[in-house]
Amino acid sequence: MLLNLILLLLSIGASVGLVVGIPSLSAWWLFGMIPLGYILATALYFILLFATVPFLPRGREGERSSRFCRFIIWLSSDWLMVLLRIRVRVTGLKLPDEPMVLVSNHRSDFDPMVVLQKTRKRNLIYISKESNFKFPLVGPYLRGAGYYAIDRENAMRALRTLKSAAERMKAEGLDIGIYPEGTRSKTGELLEFKTGAFYLAKKANAPVVVMTTEGTEIISQNFPWKGAKVHLHVAEIISREEVAAMTTEALAERVRNTIAENLSQKR
Repeated sequence: MLLNLILLLLSIGASVGLVVGIPSLSAWWLFGMIPLGYILATALYFILLFATVPFLPRGREGERSSRFCRFIIWLSSDWLMVLLRIRVRVTGLKLPDEPMVLVSNHRSDFDPMVVLQKTRKRNLIYISKESNFKFPLVGPYLRGAGYYAIDRENAMRALRTLKSAAERMKAEGLDIGIYPEGTRSKTGELLEFKTGAFYLAKKANAPVVVMTTEGTEIISQNFPWKGAKVHLHVAEIISREEVAAMTTEALAERVRNTIAENLSQKR
């Protein structure tokens, strides 16, 4: 992976700089200091990102879609995947060659990052809770990339957000990811599914792709001593015709049952 090579070169460079700057250190320390170089390179990268925030596109969520912001989100995800030593295995069905609504169980804040890495050739954005847009660095980039913030406390505002997202899906050929649980499960047990994702699919006349996510919940627990193995499984694709014929409640129940059944299986 090109980014792995870039990170390695940056970390070696930072380590060499430390060794050269401290003559009493043996060159043998170089290899032991490479992890520190990784950390320094990461810190420098995110400092540079903070410096670009004032120049990002401004506006409401979902109004603008900057290619630069989308690229930075992808690059940052890739960077963190390397730093956290996350290995991802993808199994199951092939994704459809049309705009889709991607739904999955939600176990960790790392879930979207992992999915974005494995769908980098697609035009995928997420609908996320409003609090994610309030973080100093994350929020401006999510907003600039055209991601949507959904107000879970205001049904009318949430409905307008979903309608806007459906219009963009049809106009721009977007894929949209959304977690029907509405928040991550802290225990790993499936929470109640909301119907918003399926309302979106019906309004956009799009298929629903059902994915299970396993392993992301241990990423933060393992760092820095161990990496993590993540498994994404595309369990079912509900066609546009089936989506149109079913109620949002029936779709929510069907998808939840599919995810629960697949999570109980060992692959």
